[in-house]
Amino acid sequence: MEQKQLDQIVQDFLSRLHLPENKADKPFIVATIGLVGSGRTTVAKILVEKLNGAVLVQANSARFLLKEASLPWGDNVRQVLKGVAVELLDKGYGVVFDGNASDEEDRKNIEEIAERTSAKISYVRINIEPELAKQREEQKYNNSNWVSGFDDFRVNTTKKMLKNIDERAELHQNLKSSEIPNLIGEISNNGTIEELREQVSKLVF
Repeated sequence: MEQKQLDQIVQDFLSRLHLPENKADKPFIVATIGLVGSGRTTVAKILVEKLNGAVLVQANSARFLLKEASLPWGDNVRQVLKGVAVELLDKGYGVVFDGNASDEEDRKNIEEIAERTSAKISYVRINIEPELAKQREEQKYNNSNWVSGFDDFRVNTTKKMLKNIDERAELHQNLKSSEIPNLIGEISNNGTIEELREQVSKLVF
């Protein structure tokens, strides 16, 4: 029964996406690696503007739909993202993931998608000082005008999001870039949005 629900969520996810007019020249997957609050979604959106035929696939959109269906997250998020990505790639689009790919299980999921679709994988790492990430996340989560939904889902309380940054900061500090296959570049997001855009524009795919 749960698999049927997951399949329905994949189709719901796809129906909500705004697809570009042009397709990709070749199937590709770009995924971001970085702490919560590091600017993964911002970088992913800039990449979608930069790459022909790219579609943004947000991990929090999967979480939003799973919550609506009263299903747990964890591996279900990976399964939904996989289903969405495979369909998009089979239709000739490229996929940009904004979810964190620092965990080996997430990178394994992306590799399985690539194997099924013959897509090229590229990773972009985003570095940020943990305290700055916490400041930005706190500012975002304390915004009383935030309307949570499919495109911008409020995952948890402010307190729990800040705790997540503290808990995962060491993992990111210990993750060596040499351990990340297909890493095409690292970005520092300790500055302005203009500086971030400039760094993204220099990435070569």
